[in-house]
Amino acid sequence: MMLTTREQEHLRYSGLFGLGREFVQNVTIALRGLNAPIWMQSPTSPVQLGFACLLGLLTWQLFTFLASFEHDPNEPPLIKPKMPVVGHLWGLLRSQVNYFSELYSRTKLPIATLPVANKKLYVIFDPAYQQAALTSNQMDAQSFMVDFVPRIFGVKKGTVDKLLGKDGVHPNIMSDMEGVFNTSLSGNNLQQLLLTTLEQVANTLNAIDKEDGLKVPNLFIFFQKLLTRSTSTALWGKDNNPYNDQELIDAQWDFEGNMGPLVIGLLPSITARRAYLARSKVQSALSRFYMAKHDQTDPQVSQFVRLRSQLLRGYDIPPDELAKNETAITLVATTNALSTLFWCVAEIFSDSELLSDVRNEVFKAVFGRTGSPPQKFSGKVKVSAKSLVSEENCPLLNSCYRESIRLASQIVTARRVLTDITLFPSSSPSKDNNSKGYLLKADTNVMMPAKPVHRDPSIWGPDADTFNPRRFIAPSSEDRNKDPDRYMQDLTRHRRMKASFVPFGGGKHLCPGRHYAFLENLSIIAALVLGFDIVGLDKERLKMGDSKRGETAKPVAGFEGGHNLVLRRRRGWEDVQWEFGYDS
Repeated sequence: MMLTTREQEHLRYSGLFGLGREFVQNVTIALRGLNAPIWMQSPTSPVQLGFACLLGLLTWQLFTFLASFEHDPNEPPLIKPKMPVVGHLWGLLRSQVNYFSELYSRTKLPIATLPVANKKLYVIFDPAYQQAALTSNQMDAQSFMVDFVPRIFGVKKGTVDKLLGKDGVHPNIMSDMEGVFNTSLSGNNLQQLLLTTLEQVANTLNAIDKEDGLKVPNLFIFFQKLLTRSTSTALWGKDNNPYNDQELIDAQWDFEGNMGPLVIGLLPSITARRAYLARSKVQSALSRFYMAKHDQTDPQVSQFVRLRSQLLRGYDIPPDELAKNETAITLVATTNALSTLFWCVAEIFSDSELLSDVRNEVFKAVFGRTGSPPQKFSGKVKVSAKSLVSEENCPLLNSCYRESIRLASQIVTARRVLTDITLFPSSSPSKDNNSKGYLLKADTNVMMPAKPVHRDPSIWGPDADTFNPRRFIAPSSEDRNKDPDRYMQDLTRHRRMKASFVPFGGGKHLCPGRHYAFLENLSIIAALVLGFDIVGLDKERLKMGDSKRGETAKPVAGFEGGHNLVLRRRRGWEDVQWEFGYDS
């Protein structure tokens, strides 16, 4: 079907900027083929002119995007998207944090530039460049608070501006908040927080029936409830703990598991309704807590919660905004610790030989003597956290824990470049450690994903994707005496692996709660290893899922180690009463 000469002349001028000519011609042909009304078939009809204008506008926007994107040859190499303009954005929406692993697997670049529409994004894969970026004073983490805290937690932008000193009245709160972290998560305050948490764990373990044990339909959910109740009691106090209500615990995890759409910030009550409603429920309970001033008057409340609220109240933050901001406390204290605890326990207990080796090691650390644990034991057993975190005392337990983090941690650390800088790799040993520097331009976001680093075979070996319980055990002096050359090779590799282990961020924003989680989890694991068996745990029913937002990976639904497990006291150890301490 051909157009007349006059129709072709009309088309030459009817499309916006002439860009819609071919499109309008195709529409005209299609409408004729569908026997549409004559007035619609005309190239100058409102319908077809509307099509032409729309296409012209979109095309103009496309050209604007492409024309405004600039890439300096000194910047990190460009990875062009397979789909023009929005390809990388689509890849992130499709594969989430796994998209970074896909890019690294394809390019093997230490650092790259990703064009997204008319903007750019730097992604750092190499650990030496990551460490350099994390310690640079030209990289800013606070910018993301302004962008995402109001969306995720519902905090008013004015509150965030006030806390960051952008209201012209208050100073930036961050240096004072770092002081709160340093005071409340160290020394006696850390010990008190830890021991209060573990006291709740001991109550649960000591209540397990001596004969029938405890039925566990879902091991992950069991640890989720145990950790949330124990940690929240230590944080918020036993009597006025908002999380004493199981429905609130469920709401907390409903919020955590569905918060992704909140980041968009568009009509959250509709587009992210499940997370929105769960968040509202949690924040209502926390608002009542702060309205009653339990944070200041209840002696059971942790110094962490108390000192934070003192600081925030000093900025004239009202209770409802306090509740919104502090919704993150229990969330941050449990999310990654939970998954790490689950994976470490699941890996140890699903391997009978490994369980025996770890059990012997923990027995030595707890009882102070070598050999296998006795077949029968009764009375009180005190598990001391400090003895467990020593790699000299428990090298295998510590290695299992770090290996669990390595595989499960899929954190993506974000920064924003403040001024143009040339980034050189740090002196830490890594695969591509050399003197090459890359230009990073101001006001550009930087992403540093852990998963590509933690799964890189050139760093971790050909078994990088599998659990190796002894991977983090350092070569010993005995190894050096046997084979000095092999010892030096192993030592170099060990140092490289430690430098490439990046689950906690870095620089001044290194995770402040990592020591608490480490002490807490190793104590729980040690008690379980010494005094319990998990009956029915099936290694074939364990499967790690993909992280949605950069959190530690959870198990795939239905692959939490099997159904209807039983946590049973070890035969001969049925009469043990468990206690936890910090020092021996």
